[in-house]
Amino acid sequence: MKVPSETVRSLLRVSSCLLVMFIVTEAAQAVVIDEHRSLEFIAKLQSRISLRMDDSEGFTQPGLSVGDLVQWRNIAYLEVSHDLKHLMGTIDFMKPLSRWGMEVKYRIVGRFMYEAVYSVGPSALKEVRDRDKDNIDSFKQAYDLWECYGDLAKGPAFFRIGRQNLSWGETDVFRLLDTINPLDNTYGGIFEDLDDRRIPLWMVRGSYNFGNVGPAASLTLEGFWVPGTWDVRVSPLAPGGTPYSIPLAPAPLPILIDTPPKEMRNSRWGARLQGVLFDSVNLSVAHYKSFMDLPSTILNEKDVGGLLPEYSLSLYYDDIQVTGGALNFWEMNLDVVIRAEMAMFWKESVFIPDENAPLIPTGLPIPGLEVLPTQGNKTERDILRWMIGFDKNVWIRSLNKTQTFFVSMQYFGQMILNYDDRIEQAVPIYPDDSNYAGLRELEGTFTFLTSTSYMSGQVNPQIVLAYDARGAFMFQPQVNFLREPFRFLIQYSGIYGSFTNFGFYRDRDQISFVISYLLN
Repeated sequence: MKVPSETVRSLLRVSSCLLVMFIVTEAAQAVVIDEHRSLEFIAKLQSRISLRMDDSEGFTQPGLSVGDLVQWRNIAYLEVSHDLKHLMGTIDFMKPLSRWGMEVKYRIVGRFMYEAVYSVGPSALKEVRDRDKDNIDSFKQAYDLWECYGDLAKGPAFFRIGRQNLSWGETDVFRLLDTINPLDNTYGGIFEDLDDRRIPLWMVRGSYNFGNVGPAASLTLEGFWVPGTWDVRVSPLAPGGTPYSIPLAPAPLPILIDTPPKEMRNSRWGARLQGVLFDSVNLSVAHYKSFMDLPSTILNEKDVGGLLPEYSLSLYYDDIQVTGGALNFWEMNLDVVIRAEMAMFWKESVFIPDENAPLIPTGLPIPGLEVLPTQGNKTERDILRWMIGFDKNVWIRSLNKTQTFFVSMQYFGQMILNYDDRIEQAVPIYPDDSNYAGLRELEGTFTFLTSTSYMSGQVNPQIVLAYDARGAFMFQPQVNFLREPFRFLIQYSGIYGSFTNFGFYRDRDQISFVISYLLN
Protein backbone atom coordinates (compact mmCIF):
# COMPACT_ATOMS: atom_id res chain seq x y z
CA MET A 1 0.00 0.00 0.00
CA LYS A 2 1.44 3.36 -1.03
CA VAL A 3 0.75 6.15 1.44
CA PRO A 4 0.28 9.56 -0.25
CA SER A 5 3.16 11.98 0.33
CA GLU A 6 0.61 14.56 1.51
CA THR A 7 -0.35 12.24 4.35
CA VAL A 8 3.30 11.65 5.25
CA ARG A 9 3.85 15.40 5.58
CA SER A 10 0.72 15.69 7.72
CA LEU A 11 1.88 12.93 10.04
CA LEU A 12 5.27 14.59 10.45
CA ARG A 13 3.51 17.77 11.59
CA VAL A 14 1.33 15.71 13.94
CA SER A 15 4.35 13.92 15.44
CA SER A 16 6.18 17.20 16.04
CA CYS A 17 3.21 18.76 17.83
CA LEU A 18 2.66 15.66 19.96
CA LEU A 19 6.30 15.59 20.96
CA VAL A 20 6.13 19.18 22.14
CA MET A 21 2.86 18.54 24.00
CA PHE A 22 4.17 15.56 25.93
CA ILE A 23 7.54 17.13 26.70
CA VAL A 24 5.64 19.96 28.35
CA THR A 25 3.26 17.71 30.26
CA GLU A 26 6.08 15.39 31.33
CA ALA A 27 7.27 18.12 33.67
CA ALA A 28 3.88 18.47 35.34
CA GLN A 29 3.47 17.10 38.84
CA ALA A 30 0.39 16.19 40.80
CA VAL A 31 -0.15 18.77 43.53
CA VAL A 32 -1.89 18.23 46.88
CA ILE A 33 -3.96 21.39 47.03
CA ASP A 34 -5.27 21.02 50.60
CA GLU A 35 -4.40 18.84 53.56
CA HIS A 36 -7.82 17.17 53.60
CA ARG A 37 -7.46 16.18 49.93
CA SER A 38 -10.96 17.52 49.33
CA LEU A 39 -9.87 19.68 46.38
CA GLU A 40 -8.84 17.58 43.40
CA PHE A 41 -7.43 18.62 40.06
CA ILE A 42 -7.35 16.29 37.05
CA ALA A 43 -6.05 16.99 33.56
CA LYS A 44 -6.37 14.78 30.52
CA LEU A 45 -4.63 15.54 27.24
CA GLN A 46 -5.34 13.41 24.18
CA SER A 47 -4.48 13.37 20.51
CA ARG A 48 -6.23 11.02 18.08
CA ILE A 49 -5.02 10.37 14.54
CA SER A 50 -7.12 8.34 12.08
CA LEU A 51 -6.19 7.17 8.57
CA ARG A 52 -8.73 5.99 5.99
CA MET A 53 -8.30 2.30 5.17
CA ASP A 54 -10.73 2.15 2.25
CA ASP A 55 -11.35 4.21 -0.88
CA SER A 56 -14.47 6.35 -0.91
CA GLU A 57 -17.37 5.07 -2.96
CA GLY A 58 -21.06 5.73 -3.40
CA PHE A 59 -22.30 9.09 -2.14
CA THR A 60 -19.35 9.64 0.22
CA GLN A 61 -17.83 13.02 -0.57
CA PRO A 62 -15.15 14.08 -1.09
CA GLY A 63 -13.42 11.09 -2.62
CA LEU A 64 -10.59 9.98 -0.31
CA SER A 65 -8.09 7.14 -0.72
CA VAL A 66 -6.43 4.54 1.46
CA GLY A 67 -3.89 6.21 3.73
CA ASP A 68 -5.51 9.66 3.75
CA LEU A 69 -5.64 11.45 7.09
CA VAL A 70 -9.30 11.88 8.15
CA GLN A 71 -8.91 12.83 11.81
CA TRP A 72 -6.41 14.63 13.98
CA ARG A 73 -8.39 15.56 17.05
CA ASN A 74 -6.56 17.22 19.94
CA ILE A 75 -8.54 17.49 23.12
CA ALA A 76 -7.90 18.55 26.71
CA TYR A 77 -10.09 18.15 29.78
CA LEU A 78 -9.28 20.19 32.89
CA GLU A 79 -11.32 19.18 35.91
CA VAL A 80 -11.71 20.55 39.41
CA SER A 81 -13.69 18.65 42.06
CA HIS A 82 -14.19 20.09 45.52
CA ASP A 83 -15.87 18.64 48.61
CA LEU A 84 -16.74 21.58 50.87
CA LYS A 85 -17.34 19.64 54.08
CA HIS A 86 -14.23 21.07 55.78
CA LEU A 87 -15.05 24.66 54.78
CA MET A 88 -18.76 24.88 55.45
CA GLY A 89 -18.32 25.80 59.10
CA THR A 90 -16.04 28.72 58.19
CA ILE A 91 -18.12 30.33 55.43
CA ASP A 92 -20.99 32.44 56.77
CA PHE A 93 -23.62 31.69 54.12
CA MET A 94 -22.85 27.96 54.31
CA LYS A 95 -22.99 27.60 58.08
CA PRO A 96 -26.75 26.85 58.09
CA LEU A 97 -26.15 24.00 55.63
CA SER A 98 -23.43 22.65 57.91
CA ARG A 99 -25.74 22.75 60.93
CA TRP A 100 -28.40 20.86 58.94
CA GLY A 101 -25.87 18.13 58.20
CA MET A 102 -25.84 18.69 54.43
CA GLU A 103 -22.99 17.62 52.15
CA VAL A 104 -21.98 20.12 49.46
CA LYS A 105 -19.71 19.44 46.47
CA TYR A 106 -19.06 20.94 43.07
CA ARG A 107 -17.34 19.84 39.87
CA ILE A 108 -16.12 21.94 36.94
CA VAL A 109 -14.75 20.52 33.69
CA GLY A 110 -13.31 22.62 30.89
CA ARG A 111 -13.05 21.03 27.45
CA PHE A 112 -10.75 22.32 24.74
CA MET A 113 -10.91 20.61 21.34
CA TYR A 114 -9.26 21.31 18.00
CA GLU A 115 -9.70 19.16 14.88
CA ALA A 116 -6.64 19.90 12.72
CA VAL A 117 -7.40 17.68 9.72
CA TYR A 118 -8.86 20.64 7.77
CA SER A 119 -5.54 22.46 8.10
CA VAL A 120 -3.00 19.67 7.62
CA GLY A 121 -5.06 16.87 6.04
CA PRO A 122 -5.77 16.02 2.39
CA SER A 123 -6.38 18.89 0.00
CA ALA A 124 -9.90 17.54 -0.63
CA LEU A 125 -10.84 18.22 3.01
CA LYS A 126 -9.23 21.66 2.89
CA GLU A 127 -11.44 22.44 -0.12
CA VAL A 128 -14.52 21.25 1.79
CA ARG A 129 -13.63 23.64 4.58
CA ASP A 130 -13.08 26.51 2.11
CA ARG A 131 -16.56 25.95 0.60
CA ASP A 132 -18.28 25.90 3.99
CA LYS A 133 -15.82 27.86 6.12
CA ASP A 134 -18.13 29.33 8.76
CA ASN A 135 -19.99 26.08 9.38
CA ILE A 136 -16.93 23.84 9.63
CA ASP A 137 -14.94 26.34 11.68
CA SER A 138 -17.81 26.40 14.18
CA PHE A 139 -17.40 22.72 15.05
CA LYS A 140 -13.74 21.92 14.35
CA GLN A 141 -12.71 23.83 17.46
CA ALA A 142 -14.52 24.24 20.75
CA TYR A 143 -13.62 25.76 24.10
CA ASP A 144 -16.42 24.83 26.45
CA LEU A 145 -17.41 24.81 30.06
CA TRP A 146 -18.13 21.12 29.45
CA GLU A 147 -19.54 20.18 32.86
CA CYS A 148 -20.35 22.46 35.75
CA TYR A 149 -22.62 21.40 38.60
CA GLY A 150 -23.11 21.49 42.31
CA ASP A 151 -24.35 18.67 44.58
CA LEU A 152 -26.42 18.89 47.75
CA ALA A 153 -27.07 15.74 49.78
CA LYS A 154 -28.51 14.87 53.14
CA GLY A 155 -29.30 11.31 54.11
CA PRO A 156 -31.51 9.75 51.43
CA ALA A 157 -31.98 13.01 49.50
CA PHE A 158 -29.71 14.11 46.66
CA PHE A 159 -29.89 17.18 44.41
CA ARG A 160 -27.67 18.28 41.49
CA ILE A 161 -27.98 21.41 39.36
CA GLY A 162 -25.80 22.46 36.45
CA ARG A 163 -24.44 21.17 33.15
CA GLN A 164 -24.21 17.39 33.38
CA ASN A 165 -24.69 13.99 31.74
CA LEU A 166 -27.43 11.54 32.72
CA SER A 167 -27.50 7.97 31.47
CA TRP A 168 -30.33 5.51 32.13
CA GLY A 169 -30.12 1.99 30.80
CA GLU A 170 -28.06 -1.18 30.54
CA THR A 171 -26.77 -1.21 26.95
CA ASP A 172 -23.27 -1.02 25.45
CA VAL A 173 -22.10 -0.08 21.92
CA PHE A 174 -25.59 1.22 20.95
CA ARG A 175 -28.02 3.04 23.22
CA LEU A 176 -31.70 2.39 23.86
CA LEU A 177 -33.18 3.87 27.07
CA ASP A 178 -30.22 6.25 27.13
CA THR A 179 -31.37 9.06 24.81
CA ILE A 180 -31.57 11.92 27.32
CA ASN A 181 -28.35 13.72 26.34
CA PRO A 182 -27.62 14.41 22.67
CA LEU A 183 -24.67 12.77 20.88
CA ASP A 184 -21.97 14.64 19.01
CA ASN A 185 -21.97 13.17 15.48
CA THR A 186 -19.52 15.66 13.95
CA TYR A 187 -16.05 14.30 14.64
CA GLY A 188 -16.13 10.50 14.91
CA GLY A 189 -19.64 9.16 14.45
CA ILE A 190 -20.22 5.52 15.29
CA PHE A 191 -16.47 4.89 15.54
CA GLU A 192 -16.37 6.79 18.84
CA ASP A 193 -17.30 5.49 22.28
CA LEU A 194 -20.72 6.62 23.53
CA ASP A 195 -19.23 8.12 26.70
CA ASP A 196 -17.05 10.45 24.60
CA ARG A 197 -19.94 11.56 22.38
CA ARG A 198 -22.54 12.58 24.97
CA ILE A 199 -23.10 16.34 25.19
CA PRO A 200 -23.87 17.60 28.73
CA LEU A 201 -27.02 19.65 29.26
CA TRP A 202 -27.98 22.29 31.81
CA MET A 203 -30.42 20.42 34.01
CA VAL A 204 -31.89 20.03 37.46
CA ARG A 205 -31.72 16.50 38.84
CA GLY A 206 -32.73 14.97 42.16
CA SER A 207 -33.38 11.64 43.85
CA TYR A 208 -34.75 10.25 47.10
CA ASN A 209 -34.00 6.82 48.56
CA PHE A 210 -37.03 5.42 50.44
CA GLY A 211 -35.04 2.47 51.76
CA ASN A 212 -36.77 -0.92 52.01
CA VAL A 213 -40.39 -0.91 50.83
CA GLY A 214 -42.06 -4.31 50.67
CA PRO A 215 -39.98 -6.71 48.54
CA ALA A 216 -37.88 -3.81 47.19
CA ALA A 217 -34.65 -2.65 48.79
CA SER A 218 -33.12 0.80 48.20
CA LEU A 219 -36.25 1.98 46.41
CA THR A 220 -35.23 5.28 44.82
CA LEU A 221 -37.21 7.87 42.88
CA GLU A 222 -35.15 10.01 40.52
CA GLY A 223 -36.19 12.89 38.29
CA PHE A 224 -34.65 15.45 35.96
CA TRP A 225 -35.68 18.61 34.15
CA VAL A 226 -33.87 20.48 31.36
CA PRO A 227 -35.78 23.78 31.07
CA GLY A 228 -36.32 24.67 27.42
CA THR A 229 -35.29 28.24 28.12
CA TRP A 230 -31.96 26.96 29.47
CA ASP A 231 -30.87 24.35 26.98
CA VAL A 232 -32.41 22.82 23.83
CA ARG A 233 -29.30 21.43 22.17
CA VAL A 234 -29.79 18.44 19.87
CA SER A 235 -27.32 16.07 18.25
CA PRO A 236 -25.40 18.09 15.64
CA LEU A 237 -24.99 16.75 12.11
CA ALA A 238 -21.57 16.55 10.49
CA PRO A 239 -21.53 19.04 7.58
CA GLY A 240 -21.58 17.51 4.13
CA GLY A 241 -18.16 16.49 2.84
CA THR A 242 -16.60 16.05 6.29
CA PRO A 243 -15.16 12.58 7.07
CA TYR A 244 -18.12 11.39 9.21
CA SER A 245 -21.05 13.00 7.41
CA ILE A 246 -24.04 10.91 6.34
CA PRO A 247 -23.59 9.65 2.73
CA LEU A 248 -26.42 11.46 0.94
CA ALA A 249 -27.08 11.88 -2.77
CA PRO A 250 -26.87 15.44 -4.12
CA ALA A 251 -30.11 17.12 -3.06
CA PRO A 252 -32.27 18.68 -5.81
CA LEU A 253 -33.39 21.37 -3.35
CA PRO A 254 -31.91 23.59 -0.62
CA ILE A 255 -31.63 21.80 2.73
CA LEU A 256 -32.62 23.67 5.89
CA ILE A 257 -31.79 22.34 9.36
CA ASP A 258 -34.62 23.20 11.73
CA THR A 259 -33.43 23.03 15.36
CA PRO A 260 -35.86 23.47 18.29
CA PRO A 261 -36.22 27.06 19.54
CA LYS A 262 -35.35 27.97 23.13
CA GLU A 263 -38.85 27.72 24.53
CA MET A 264 -40.25 26.09 27.64
CA ARG A 265 -42.35 23.69 25.54
CA ASN A 266 -39.08 22.13 24.36
CA SER A 267 -38.01 21.15 27.87
CA ARG A 268 -36.66 17.68 28.50
CA TRP A 269 -37.96 15.96 31.62
CA GLY A 270 -38.39 12.51 33.11
CA ALA A 271 -38.63 10.28 36.17
CA ARG A 272 -37.30 6.84 37.10
CA LEU A 273 -38.15 4.44 39.92
CA GLN A 274 -35.52 1.84 40.72
CA GLY A 275 -34.78 -0.69 43.41
CA VAL A 276 -33.48 -4.17 44.21
CA LEU A 277 -36.01 -7.02 44.27
CA PHE A 278 -35.42 -10.24 46.20
CA ASP A 279 -31.91 -9.08 47.07
CA SER A 280 -30.62 -9.85 43.56
CA VAL A 281 -32.62 -8.20 40.75
CA ASN A 282 -31.88 -4.55 39.96
CA LEU A 283 -35.03 -3.21 38.34
CA SER A 284 -36.00 0.24 37.07
CA VAL A 285 -38.94 1.78 35.20
CA ALA A 286 -38.81 5.21 33.58
CA HIS A 287 -40.65 7.73 31.45
CA TYR A 288 -39.06 10.80 29.89
CA LYS A 289 -39.23 13.33 27.09
CA SER A 290 -36.22 14.09 24.89
CA PHE A 291 -35.17 14.45 21.23
CA MET A 292 -33.96 11.76 18.85
CA ASP A 293 -30.33 11.69 17.71
CA LEU A 294 -31.06 12.06 13.99
CA PRO A 295 -33.48 14.54 12.39
CA SER A 296 -36.42 13.66 10.17
CA THR A 297 -37.05 14.97 6.65
CA ILE A 298 -40.01 16.87 5.22
CA LEU A 299 -40.66 18.80 2.00
CA ASN A 300 -41.62 22.44 2.52
CA GLU A 301 -43.69 24.37 -0.03
CA LYS A 302 -43.74 28.17 0.19
CA ASP A 303 -45.89 30.41 -2.00
CA VAL A 304 -43.69 33.29 -3.15
CA GLY A 305 -46.18 34.72 -5.65
CA GLY A 306 -44.43 33.40 -8.76
CA LEU A 307 -45.25 30.78 -11.34
CA LEU A 308 -44.07 28.01 -9.05
CA PRO A 309 -43.87 27.70 -5.27
CA GLU A 310 -40.49 27.74 -3.55
CA TYR A 311 -39.44 24.30 -2.32
CA SER A 312 -36.91 23.22 0.29
CA LEU A 313 -36.12 20.14 2.33
CA SER A 314 -36.31 20.63 6.08
CA LEU A 315 -34.40 18.43 8.53
CA TYR A 316 -36.33 18.82 11.77
CA TYR A 317 -35.78 17.46 15.30
CA ASP A 318 -39.06 16.24 16.70
CA ASP A 319 -39.45 15.57 20.41
CA ILE A 320 -40.12 12.04 21.61
CA GLN A 321 -41.56 10.50 24.77
CA VAL A 322 -40.15 7.19 25.94
CA THR A 323 -41.53 4.67 28.44
CA GLY A 324 -39.41 1.71 29.43
CA GLY A 325 -37.57 -0.32 31.98
CA ALA A 326 -34.32 -2.16 32.61
CA LEU A 327 -33.12 -4.98 34.81
CA ASN A 328 -29.98 -6.91 35.57
CA PHE A 329 -29.21 -9.81 37.89
CA TRP A 330 -26.54 -12.40 38.52
CA GLU A 331 -27.50 -16.00 37.71
CA MET A 332 -25.31 -17.98 40.12
CA ASN A 333 -25.65 -21.41 38.48
CA LEU A 334 -24.21 -20.12 35.21
CA ASP A 335 -22.16 -17.35 36.86
CA VAL A 336 -23.59 -14.88 34.34
CA VAL A 337 -24.90 -11.33 34.69
CA ILE A 338 -28.10 -11.06 32.64
CA ARG A 339 -29.23 -7.65 31.42
CA ALA A 340 -32.45 -6.62 29.68
CA GLU A 341 -34.00 -3.38 28.56
CA MET A 342 -37.24 -2.46 26.80
CA ALA A 343 -38.69 0.89 25.75
CA MET A 344 -41.63 2.21 23.77
CA PHE A 345 -40.86 5.30 21.70
CA TRP A 346 -44.20 7.07 21.33
CA LYS A 347 -45.03 8.82 18.04
CA GLU A 348 -41.51 8.71 16.66
CA SER A 349 -41.02 10.42 13.31
CA VAL A 350 -40.48 8.01 10.41
CA PHE A 351 -39.75 8.58 6.72
CA ILE A 352 -42.31 7.68 4.05
CA PRO A 353 -41.09 9.35 0.83
CA ASP A 354 -44.57 9.58 -0.71
CA GLU A 355 -45.80 11.56 2.30
CA ASN A 356 -42.78 13.28 3.85
CA ALA A 357 -41.11 14.45 0.66
CA PRO A 358 -43.18 13.71 -2.46
CA LEU A 359 -40.72 15.68 -4.60
CA ILE A 360 -38.00 13.10 -4.05
CA PRO A 361 -36.65 11.48 -6.22
CA THR A 362 -38.26 13.22 -9.19
CA GLY A 363 -36.04 16.29 -8.92
CA LEU A 364 -37.05 19.90 -9.44
CA PRO A 365 -40.65 20.61 -10.56
CA ILE A 366 -40.97 21.19 -14.30
CA PRO A 367 -43.34 23.89 -15.67
CA GLY A 368 -46.23 22.32 -17.52
CA LEU A 369 -46.66 19.33 -15.25
CA GLU A 370 -50.33 18.69 -14.57
CA VAL A 371 -49.67 17.93 -10.91
CA LEU A 372 -47.01 19.67 -8.83
CA PRO A 373 -45.61 18.34 -5.53
CA THR A 374 -47.27 19.68 -2.43
CA GLN A 375 -46.27 20.31 1.16
CA GLY A 376 -44.93 17.16 2.81
CA ASN A 377 -46.57 15.70 5.92
CA LYS A 378 -44.96 14.44 9.09
CA THR A 379 -45.43 10.71 9.63
CA GLU A 380 -45.15 9.06 13.03
CA ARG A 381 -45.31 5.56 14.48
CA ASP A 382 -44.96 3.96 17.90
CA ILE A 383 -41.76 1.88 17.94
CA LEU A 384 -40.93 -0.83 20.48
CA ARG A 385 -37.22 -1.50 21.08
CA TRP A 386 -35.55 -4.02 23.39
CA MET A 387 -32.21 -5.53 24.36
CA ILE A 388 -31.26 -8.83 25.97
CA GLY A 389 -27.64 -9.39 26.96
CA PHE A 390 -25.30 -11.22 29.26
CA ASP A 391 -21.83 -10.68 30.72
CA LYS A 392 -19.46 -13.38 31.90
CA ASN A 393 -15.82 -13.77 32.91
CA VAL A 394 -14.30 -16.79 31.16
CA TRP A 395 -10.93 -18.49 31.59
CA ILE A 396 -9.13 -19.27 28.33
CA ARG A 397 -5.83 -20.56 29.69
CA SER A 398 -4.30 -21.14 26.27
CA LEU A 399 -4.57 -17.39 25.53
CA ASN A 400 -4.10 -15.90 28.99
CA LYS A 401 -2.87 -17.86 32.00
CA THR A 402 -3.27 -15.07 34.57
CA GLN A 403 -6.44 -13.14 33.70
CA THR A 404 -9.97 -14.01 32.60
CA PHE A 405 -11.65 -12.78 29.43
CA PHE A 406 -14.66 -10.53 29.93
CA VAL A 407 -17.34 -11.54 27.40
CA SER A 408 -20.49 -9.52 26.69
CA MET A 409 -23.20 -10.32 24.12
CA GLN A 410 -26.35 -8.33 23.30
CA TYR A 411 -29.34 -8.65 21.01
CA PHE A 412 -31.13 -5.41 20.02
CA GLY A 413 -34.63 -5.76 18.57
CA GLN A 414 -37.05 -3.27 17.06
CA MET A 415 -40.70 -3.53 16.00
CA ILE A 416 -42.67 -0.75 14.27
CA LEU A 417 -46.31 -0.78 15.32
CA ASN A 418 -48.93 -0.07 12.61
CA TYR A 419 -46.21 -0.89 10.09
CA ASP A 420 -46.37 0.54 6.57
CA ASP A 421 -44.12 -1.12 3.98
CA ARG A 422 -43.42 2.34 2.52
CA ILE A 423 -41.38 3.28 5.63
CA GLU A 424 -37.73 3.67 4.67
CA GLN A 425 -34.50 5.17 5.93
CA ALA A 426 -33.85 8.63 4.50
CA VAL A 427 -30.62 7.52 2.81
CA PRO A 428 -30.72 6.60 -0.91
CA ILE A 429 -28.96 3.48 -2.18
CA TYR A 430 -26.03 4.15 -4.50
CA PRO A 431 -26.12 4.48 -7.49
CA ASP A 432 -29.94 4.54 -7.74
CA ASP A 433 -30.80 7.72 -5.84
CA SER A 434 -34.52 7.03 -6.41
CA ASN A 435 -34.35 3.97 -4.15
CA TYR A 436 -34.08 4.19 -0.37
CA ALA A 437 -32.83 1.71 2.18
CA GLY A 438 -35.93 -0.04 3.47
CA LEU A 439 -36.96 -0.48 7.08
CA ARG A 440 -38.63 -3.73 8.03
CA GLU A 441 -41.33 -4.25 10.63
CA LEU A 442 -38.88 -6.30 12.70
CA GLU A 443 -35.19 -5.43 12.85
CA GLY A 444 -32.38 -7.03 14.83
CA THR A 445 -28.74 -6.29 15.67
CA PHE A 446 -26.25 -8.45 17.58
CA THR A 447 -23.16 -7.22 19.42
CA PHE A 448 -20.20 -9.05 20.92
CA LEU A 449 -17.45 -7.63 23.11
CA THR A 450 -14.50 -9.37 24.71
CA SER A 451 -11.49 -7.99 26.56
CA THR A 452 -8.66 -9.14 28.80
CA SER A 453 -5.39 -7.80 30.20
CA TYR A 454 -1.73 -8.79 30.22
CA MET A 455 1.41 -7.67 32.04
CA SER A 456 -0.40 -6.69 35.25
CA GLY A 457 -2.93 -4.59 33.40
CA GLN A 458 -0.49 -2.69 31.20
CA VAL A 459 -1.66 -4.29 27.92
CA ASN A 460 -5.43 -4.45 27.36
CA PRO A 461 -6.76 -5.90 24.08
CA GLN A 462 -10.45 -5.67 23.17
CA ILE A 463 -12.63 -6.74 20.25
CA VAL A 464 -16.08 -5.34 19.45
CA LEU A 465 -18.30 -6.91 16.80
CA ALA A 466 -21.73 -5.79 15.60
CA TYR A 467 -23.97 -7.55 13.09
CA ASP A 468 -27.18 -6.23 11.59
CA ALA A 469 -29.49 -9.11 10.66
CA ARG A 470 -29.78 -7.76 7.12
CA GLY A 471 -26.09 -8.21 6.46
CA ALA A 472 -24.12 -5.20 7.81
CA PHE A 473 -21.09 -6.12 9.90
CA MET A 474 -18.77 -3.97 12.06
CA PHE A 475 -15.38 -5.16 13.33
CA GLN A 476 -13.42 -3.04 15.83
CA PRO A 477 -10.33 -4.54 17.50
CA GLN A 478 -8.07 -2.40 19.67
CA VAL A 479 -5.13 -2.62 22.07
CA ASN A 480 -4.65 -0.16 24.92
CA PHE A 481 -1.15 0.18 26.40
CA LEU A 482 -0.88 1.76 29.87
CA ARG A 483 2.34 3.29 31.07
CA GLU A 484 0.98 5.75 33.58
CA PRO A 485 0.56 8.64 33.21
CA PHE A 486 0.61 7.83 29.47
CA ARG A 487 -1.86 5.67 27.56
CA PHE A 488 -1.50 4.49 23.97
CA LEU A 489 -4.37 3.07 21.94
CA ILE A 490 -4.35 1.45 18.50
CA GLN A 491 -7.80 0.77 17.04
CA TYR A 492 -9.05 -0.51 13.69
CA SER A 493 -12.66 0.10 12.61
CA GLY A 494 -14.10 -1.73 9.63
CA ILE A 495 -17.67 -1.93 8.28
CA TYR A 496 -18.74 -4.39 5.61
CA GLY A 497 -21.85 -5.84 3.99
CA SER A 498 -25.23 -4.39 3.07
CA PHE A 499 -26.16 -0.73 2.77
CA THR A 500 -28.34 -0.43 5.87
CA ASN A 501 -28.07 0.79 9.47
CA PHE A 502 -24.37 1.37 10.27
CA GLY A 503 -23.61 -0.18 6.86
CA PHE A 504 -24.06 3.32 5.40
CA TYR A 505 -20.45 3.91 6.51
CA ARG A 506 -18.97 0.79 4.94
CA ASP A 507 -16.44 2.82 2.92
CA ARG A 508 -15.12 4.64 6.03
CA ASP A 509 -12.79 1.93 7.41
CA GLN A 510 -10.04 3.53 9.46
CA ILE A 511 -7.11 2.88 11.76
CA SER A 512 -6.66 5.21 14.74
CA PHE A 513 -3.71 5.98 16.99
CA VAL A 514 -4.51 7.66 20.30
CA ILE A 515 -2.04 9.09 22.81
CA SER A 516 -3.33 10.29 26.19
CA TYR A 517 -1.72 11.86 29.22
CA LEU A 518 -3.54 11.77 32.56
CA LEU A 519 -2.59 13.97 35.48
CA ASN A 520 -4.35 13.36 38.81
